[in-house]
Amino acid sequence: MTMLDAHADDEFGEHSHEEILQALMRHLLTAADLDQLCDDADLPQLTHDDGTPVAIDSARTYRDAGVLTLDRGVWLELSDGSVFGLTVQINRRPRDEVTLRRR
Repeated sequence: MTMLDAHADDEFGEHSHEEILQALMRHLLTAADLDQLCDDADLPQLTHDDGTPVAIDSARTYRDAGVLTLDRGVWLELSDGSVFGLTVQINRRPRDEVTLRRR
């Protein structure tokens, strides 16, 4: 058992990197309106034909959205009917032991 396994909360388990990044993506996508996020990133805003901004209707984890995958990620549904899956995929584990620290 690694230090990561020994110190990870039950909420994050052995996949703490993926779980934390998934939770962070979900939070960022629900913390502000999509048009505000675009403004903050200096990107153009998505708008409907009538000029109203496209909104995030739902941002859920893959598990909460019922997506059949073992990957971690966020299922994003927009008011224009589009749906996106933003996957968190780890390509390399940390070299050193990692622990979780609560703020």
